[in-house]
Amino acid sequence: MEFNNIVQCYKDQLQSLRMFHKELVKNNLITEDLAIGSVSTSILPHRLVELVEDVFDTNIQIKNRSQSVIFGRKAAAYILKKYSQLSLNEIAKLIGVGDHTTVIYNIKTAENLMETEEWYKEKIDEIEKEIENFGKFVKE
Repeated sequence: MEFNNIVQCYKDQLQSLRMFHKELVKNNLITEDLAIGSVSTSILPHRLVELVEDVFDTNIQIKNRSQSVIFGRKAAAYILKKYSQLSLNEIAKLIGVGDHTTVIYNIKTAENLMETEEWYKEKIDEIEKEIENFGKFVKE
């Protein structure tokens, strides 16, 4: 009987913390990345790559220089750096480039493209919105 009371108390406190967390985020006092509970809100890196490939309608592992592959690869490097804990060398393997320096170049190029090309920014925004929606789905 004592154990059930402890578990119920834990559940009540966790629910209160989640409500408090949502209020803090809503009022811009903390960022959403301060997660509560043990539920992981991260997406596996290969799923991030698949999402980029879907949005750019390409396969970034293909060894050619078509624009769709190049733009997709740059976007994947940017998204993986922003939303995963992978090292630059691990990102290089996932996106099919030589080494970490190429990943750095791709990330910087993606950031420049987002500033200068509206169509590219829209695609990155679409990817980030999907990632955000995934996070909301997992948390609720």
